[in-house]
Order: sequence, then C-alpha cells, then structure tokens
Amino acid sequence: MAKTVGLYLGVDTLGVAVVSGRNLVNFNQFNLSVAEESKQGVVNEDVRLEASINKALREAGVVSESIYLSLADRDFIFRSLEMPLMRKGEIESSLVYEVEKYIPFKMTELEWTYASVRSAKEKKMNISFVGIRDKNLGRIRDILGRLDLGIIFIEPSSLSLFRALKTLKRFSKIKDFALLDITKTESHLTFFQDELPVFNRYLTIPKKEDSFDTGKFSESVDFSFQYFKREFRSYKLDKFILVSDIESKELASSLEEGLQVSVEAVSSSDIANRNDASVESMKAFGAAVQDQFPSVFKSSFRKTQISKEGEMIEIGVDAPDLRIGLIGALLGIGLVAAFFTSIIMGNEVVEKKAYVNRQREEVVVPKGLENFSWDQYPEVVKDLEKKTKELKDSQESFSNLANIFEALSSRRVLPEGLWLENFRITRQKGTSNGKVTGYLFRDDDQDERSGLDDFVSRLKAEPSLQQAFPTIEIDFSKRQTKKEFEVTYFSITLK
Repeated sequence: MAKTVGLYLGVDTLGVAVVSGRNLVNFNQFNLSVAEESKQGVVNEDVRLEASINKALREAGVVSESIYLSLADRDFIFRSLEMPLMRKGEIESSLVYEVEKYIPFKMTELEWTYASVRSAKEKKMNISFVGIRDKNLGRIRDILGRLDLGIIFIEPSSLSLFRALKTLKRFSKIKDFALLDITKTESHLTFFQDELPVFNRYLTIPKKEDSFDTGKFSESVDFSFQYFKREFRSYKLDKFILVSDIESKELASSLEEGLQVSVEAVSSSDIANRNDASVESMKAFGAAVQDQFPSVFKSSFRKTQISKEGEMIEIGVDAPDLRIGLIGALLGIGLVAAFFTSIIMGNEVVEKKAYVNRQREEVVVPKGLENFSWDQYPEVVKDLEKKTKELKDSQESFSNLANIFEALSSRRVLPEGLWLENFRITRQKGTSNGKVTGYLFRDDDQDERSGLDDFVSRLKAEPSLQQAFPTIEIDFSKRQTKKEFEVTYFSITLK
C-alpha cells in the first residue's frame, strides 16, 4: 500500500509521520529553537526551517514528493457564524462580507475555507470559518517548494489532532467537545461543535523555576473558558479532552477544579501505541490519515477574487433607406415644430429663472459659508464632508480606548511584579499601532522572563486588545539596574 506523509510545523517545533493506510509506520519530532543548524551560524529563519524540515524527513525515511501539511493554530483566524439556510454559492458570497467585519485586514490578503452543518428543523446553518494570511502560507509554500515537496492538503493542527483522536474507538463519535493540547513550548485550546471548530485560543507555557507552572497555566485556560462561555451561551460541552506530553500529575485535577467539568487526559502514547510518540508527531499523523478518517471540516483554502467592472459594448443601429423628398418634408415639419416649441420654452425658462432667483434669495446660508459664492459651495461642502468623515473615523478608531486602559490597569492582565512605564497608540492610514514599555521585578532572571511571557499571553487573551491589535509581539527585553535593583526592562509592539 502506498505511504502518505504528514508534516506538522509548530511555533518552535515540527513533527513528521509516515503512514501506510491507517497504520503508523514511522515518525519523528524536532525542537526548532535548539536545532543544530542554529548553532552552526545559520541566521535566516527560513533557511533554518528548510534545513530542519529536510533533516526531519530524511531521518524519518521519507521519499515522497507530496505531503499533508498541518500548521500551528496560532497563525489561523477562527470564526463561527450562524446563517439562514441557503445554497452553496450564496453561502460563499455572504460569508466574505460577514467575516470581513471581524478581521483587521482585507479579505484579499486572506486564504480561507469553511464548513457548515445544516439544521433543517431550525431553518439555519452553523458555519465554521478558518482563514490565514496569504503571505504566511506563501512563505511555507516557498520553503517546501525549494525542497521539491508538493502540498496535497493544508489544515490547522487542532483539526489534525482531532482526526488522530478519532482513530481511538472511544473518540470515534465525539461531536461537541473541547480539545486542549500541550507541549513543552506551545498550547492550543479549541472548542468543537458538531465536529466543527468554533473557538480557538493559543496559550503560552508558563515556567516556574525551569518547570511547568501548573497553577498559572490552569488560570489562563480558565480565563479562556469563561470568555468562551460568555460568547457561546447555548453551547453544550460533552467532553473536555487534554492531550499532553508534560508530566504534571495535578494538571488534570487543577483544570477540573477551575473549569468545573470532567477532564479526560490522553497521552501521545495512547494514540500511537508507542512510548516515544509526541503531540507534534501525532498532529502530523492526523494530517497524514486525512483520506482514511474524513471529517465534517474538509479544508480547501482559496483566495477571494474581486471581479472587475464589465466593459461597455457599443451597438451600431442601421437606419432604413428613405427617399430624399420624404426627408425634406419631415425636416420642414420639424423646423415649424421647433419654432413654436422655442417660443413656448423661452417663456417657461424666463419664469423658471425668476422662480429660482426668488428661492435663492430665501435660502439661509449656514454660518461659515457666507464668504463663498454659489459656485464655490459644492467644493466647500465636499471639503467639509471629507473632514467630517476623517473625524468620524478617528472617533471610531479610538472608541475602545477606555476598555483597553481599564484592561491594562487590572490585575487579570498585569502579572505580579510588573508595572508599566509607557503606553502609546498611533494611527496612520487607517491602521492602529501601539507600544507598551515597562519593568518586571521578581529577583530572578528566569522567573521575570516567564512573567513577561505570561503578560503577553494575557494581552492576547484580552478581548478589547485582541479586537484592536491582532498582533502582539515582544520587541526586546533586557536586564538593567533601576534604583539599585536588577529588573527586566521590556518593550512590546501592538499591531
């Protein structure tokens, strides 16, 4: 039987799996942050990723020219919509305009796909939308293209892991559930309804004394869970599944206590039936068995096409052949009719002109237009409309500032030992950008770095900030002395 290859590209890790039918033949996983290539002076990130992929495939014995690709959920946009029952063509045209309201860039910059579940009884349909920036996907395609690898199929990793779980009998029929996967470097929380992803959150991995901080991680999961329940009040959760390679005996019980739901823990070894498996390799495995375990969500990414305006076509009309005498008679009649019409119309024009002058004199000129002539009014009004629109745009762009400042001053966003120095927001060409600087003191370099990661995670989870700034990244962090204390000074960019 022919072999298929699945490849998972994570935030800092990658996994590869070779499958024959439904059987896992071989697999491997790598940590990109400590790859050997980075130690040998390879600076360019794309070159380093290309070398790591090549090494992973080579060590897994891959000779295929095509792969099934699974990508980290962090790069995707997940949206759930409810629409009335409609045909497929109507869905896609309506979906573009609906989703454009919730994304911070143009639909033409997005590659997207969707799946739907119909409810004929309620005369509606639930739609799950997944999109990714075309430049992010283009970068991956270029890297794989240089390795002469074709991509058969692309999907978010949560869908790949869900398919890997379905290979186990006890999960073969699950529909409404939450899936939390954790590795040493990344974590994703995804809620599914009727097998469709409706909500997804990327979570950072907090550390305490170089070990996994169960308490802080449980708090971040609980925060995302509570936010989800507020947004999806009618959602019924049948099962909460935890897939993790991190050894933490109290993790499942801590989650159950905070979420008040039953948590079922599953290891990568349970899925692969091998002790050396990992979450990364199981995501690659889930992508590779896409044909063997088809799901409701069938990823097929496409770009939005903007249709051009139709061209005007001139149509010639051939006139019939008329006799010259007849033409002359018609012209004579026309001239007589035109003469009497001009007299009648002339009188009407004089009357209309007098009426217009009376109306003009009665018009009250608004303040600010007194010094302009009637001919100048259209240009002046047009200029005022432009300035009014600019003011409205500015007002709308900063309408959520109160919520943002409130969030930045709350303890749910500010970790212990962190204080802000400056928060600046600028707006240029319809785009808002922000910069946050501050200090973190915990008397421990490692603990302060962990606290900074936790702060970024909380910023990304805050709805008001997430809506205004989809991209939140650390510019730099460095240790420096402030009033005889060693603190971590940091700068964070909001886009």
